Amino acid sequence: MHRSAIAVLTLGILGAAPVARAQVVRYGVLDDPARSQLRAAWSEDSTQSERGYCVRRARIIAHPISPTAVDSVFRVLEVTPAKSTEADPNHVEFVCAAGTPELHTHTPATCIGSSTTYCSADGPGAYSCQPSRQDYEKLIRRGDPFGVIQCDRRAFRFYYPSDFLAHGDRAHIPIRPDSSS
Repeated sequence: MHRSAIAVLTLGILGAAPVARAQVVRYGVLDDPARSQLRAAWSEDSTQSERGYCVRRARIIAHPISPTAVDSVFRVLEVTPAKSTEADPNHVEFVCAAGTPELHTHTPATCIGSSTTYCSADGPGAYSCQPSRQDYEKLIRRGDPFGVIQCDRRAFRFYYPSDFLAHGDRAHIPIRPDSSS
């Protein structure tokens, strides 16, 4: 018997092939008021601490492109500064209400440790737009659908739980669309 016939016969005996997962493309967008607010607060000071913000209003819109392809637009409409409990040039600790995505800044400096004494403008760590392991772990622990990093006056990076989680765990990520539309 031909190999392809054996494969078809085996599929028939063992059951149908698993349904393919949808391919998802995500777009992160900051509306003008939020983007303007964050640009105005940006500083080139190499000794500054990171800052945290709570996303007050956001809209998540899914656009099915085909039965196996979905484009999602994550639109941040409004942010408010968060009260930080701890901040230094390498991290910021702050809390937003449950179900409220978070945005934080990365500084335009490379710092060794948490003291500004050992910070220098530019360098390999300056303007980093990469979420840290702690950023992803906090995002997943909180159940937020996305997080945002501001890494320059005009540069923003959205990141998502599925960027970090293993393929099989993606189904357990709660998505909380904006109810204030």
